[in-house]
Amino acid sequence: MKFSKIFLLSILLIIVIAITGFSVGSAAPIQVDYWVGFTGPDRDVMKSLVEEFNRTHPQIEVDMMSLQWSPLFSKFMMEVRGGTPPDILTMHLFEMGQFANAKLLDVKMVKNVGLKKADYSPKLWNASMYNNVQYAVPLDYQMHGLFYNKEIFGKAGITAPPATGEELIKIGQKLTIDKNGKNASETGFDPQNIVQYGLGMMNNHHGFYMWWGLMNQEGENKTFTATMKKATFNDAKAAKAWTYLKDLVFKYHIVPKGEKSPYDDFKVGKVAMLIDGPWEIPGLDKVTDLKYETAPVPQVFEHNGVWGANTLLTFPVKAKSSKQQAAVTFVKWLTDNSAAWAQCGMIPAKLSTLSEVKKMPHREAFVSETDYVDFLPPLPKAVQVFSSVAPSPILTASQNVLLNNEPVREVVVQMKKDIDTVLTSN
Repeated sequence: MKFSKIFLLSILLIIVIAITGFSVGSAAPIQVDYWVGFTGPDRDVMKSLVEEFNRTHPQIEVDMMSLQWSPLFSKFMMEVRGGTPPDILTMHLFEMGQFANAKLLDVKMVKNVGLKKADYSPKLWNASMYNNVQYAVPLDYQMHGLFYNKEIFGKAGITAPPATGEELIKIGQKLTIDKNGKNASETGFDPQNIVQYGLGMMNNHHGFYMWWGLMNQEGENKTFTATMKKATFNDAKAAKAWTYLKDLVFKYHIVPKGEKSPYDDFKVGKVAMLIDGPWEIPGLDKVTDLKYETAPVPQVFEHNGVWGANTLLTFPVKAKSSKQQAAVTFVKWLTDNSAAWAQCGMIPAKLSTLSEVKKMPHREAFVSETDYVDFLPPLPKAVQVFSSVAPSPILTASQNVLLNNEPVREVVVQMKKDIDTVLTSN
């Protein structure tokens, strides 16, 4: 009798489960590993987007891991060797070439996202390709711009930001003040005792990025051979671009020597202008009493030109698993909701977001540079050539010019030699 009761209860439980859809020990959500190089306000915005996706898609759980870009790719390669790469990896165009060339990125997964060419500008669409194959999903783009302190400008009687290289120097000199109140254009100015500088700019890998923008302003767009195995930039133009940047520091004294954090200097009014990217907007907006605006990078040479980068979403090659469709679902959702990504300062890649982005404070200047922004190319050895950490060729060159005041032509020759050494190494 006891057995019969247990049997009947079991049958009833099965019927209840069938009717209600309730299952004992429901399957856990599919976990998607999402690795990013966002480490500032962009990390916080992306984290909130991931949390929103997880809340609205209970069957999928995206686990985001954040590292600085260079350590991120070092860890990625280590996990590739161990057979456990992430499901989604962010990168830029110049990094994509190396991983695509090594056959580490899954192009079939990109096709499954169902991208439409009409949703993107030709520049951004092409910047998701390598050898005419689409390896990535465009998320955003960013570039250098000019930030300026409106109060400091107003006190100096300056009504508009500099639009040319000459104006940048003249305005920078007027806003560089020594302890006696003299500016850098006046007789008797003391460059050893400056209390306010006209401009702050980075002397790390971003120094090279500024150089890259100036090279494009000179019309120098044949930086590497078609096979990307050798640097072919014009040495004279390269020296001219580095000289302009160097003179801002050592000749005109409008940039602090050995400046450690231009961003922090701008926040406290130590520098009146700053060359940096839109990723700094969220942090600057939180600074009490800081009244600032943005403008395009000044045109120093014959053409408009500015360095830029684009963030891409890629799918590392993995053994077939149930995670693949979940990863595609997240990436599609993220691009469809990318207008919210603009909160971190980046410019979303989808054209449909631009009208809304332009209305956001301080963004229009960056959007206006879209037509002439220039991305670093997808070199097969890009992670080594364009690395932000030593012994990167671009970091060495930037610091030799902007920190060590070394002869520019010697730096150019050595930079080209160092880049070629990396490109031809096994």
